[in-house]
Amino acid sequence: MQNILSFLTYKQQKEEEQLEQLFKKAHSFSEKLDMLLSNKQLQVDDHKLFLAFLTYLDEQEIQSEQIFRDVISLPKHQFEAQYKMNWAQVVKLACTFLVILKEHNREAYDAFTAT
Repeated sequence: MQNILSFLTYKQQKEEEQLEQLFKKAHSFSEKLDMLLSNKQLQVDDHKLFLAFLTYLDEQEIQSEQIFRDVISLPKHQFEAQYKMNWAQVVKLACTFLVILKEHNREAYDAFTAT
């Protein structure tokens, strides 16, 4: 069991490092969005987790669009200090948000990416 937990911790650390590298390479908001959505490893299939996160945001009176914009545009340390959330986890949820938005509401996606 400990080996499995060690592996999962290692895998999570590697994913976070990949996200950080991805965001360091992109200099603009739209570049970060393009890189995030084109990276197939970041596709999150667990919609229940996404819906639970939206419920949590609603309870905390945090606008979902704003937190997803901030997780992409703010530096990791600033995001975590402001929201008291794990940056890498919210990036993954932002990816789910953007994929859903892109597939089901192209106008809203275009408006989100335009700013």
